[in-house]
Amino acid sequence: MTINMQKTLKQTKTKGKVVIDNISISYFNRNKNVYALRDISTTINPGEFVCLLGPSGCGKSSLLNGIAGFVDPSKGQFYLDDKKIMGPRPEMGMVFQQYSLYPWKTVKENIAFGPSINNRGDESPEKIAMNFLEMIGLSKYANHYPNELSGGMQQRVGIARALANYPDVLLMDEPFGALDSQTRIIMQENLLKLWREFKITVVFVTHDIDEAVFLADRILLMSTLPGKIKKDLKVDLPRPRDKETTDSSRFIELRQICHSLIREESLKAFDKQNQL
Repeated sequence: MTINMQKTLKQTKTKGKVVIDNISISYFNRNKNVYALRDISTTINPGEFVCLLGPSGCGKSSLLNGIAGFVDPSKGQFYLDDKKIMGPRPEMGMVFQQYSLYPWKTVKENIAFGPSINNRGDESPEKIAMNFLEMIGLSKYANHYPNELSGGMQQRVGIARALANYPDVLLMDEPFGALDSQTRIIMQENLLKLWREFKITVVFVTHDIDEAVFLADRILLMSTLPGKIKKDLKVDLPRPRDKETTDSSRFIELRQICHSLIREESLKAFDKQNQL
């Protein structure tokens, strides 16, 4: 890592506080107002790794999109570092499950695109791109196009592209959901390494219990619609984490807590559907 990159990280590591203040998000479906989220409040502190976990359709992605500024709340307000979130902001990076790279741009050009617009780094966009390619181990693929890379490699580029803007918050919507199990584990370990390096806030949506327990400082377990925070679970596993972490008795205990709560909410959702 260059001196300029280290300087930028030191400047941003105390930023990235997300406040979710009494948020409700609703939408119209068949002429009815349906709540995806209702009366959610919590604070995510700078540098925390927080996972949103819950049954399908519980509003995890709606909450993430609200934080990102893509969706306006029906009630309440989102804040980033005490400023209202009124729309997408360069201080927040987003990584989706689909790789969403520009197919007509090379890997290096994809990563350099954000810095060329936002000007949040101290070096040239090309230099920033090469620094991040080295960090994710893909320097020799700088001039390749996305369709020449595997799924795991494309997602590494997607994460590097988000980080190249030096965001204070990284938002991730099931980014490893389409990967095979072994690649997924490697990507989780690589993500934790980058998170330790950058010391930024991460909000990570997943439906995978093991993934949430392995990655997170806190897990926000969400109820079925309308989505609420059913439990704010502290993950008190030591860091750094590796394969041995998943064999520990505490990991198994935390996984069981999550499993029981999600099963309870999934059964509620199933019962509601049967009553319709």
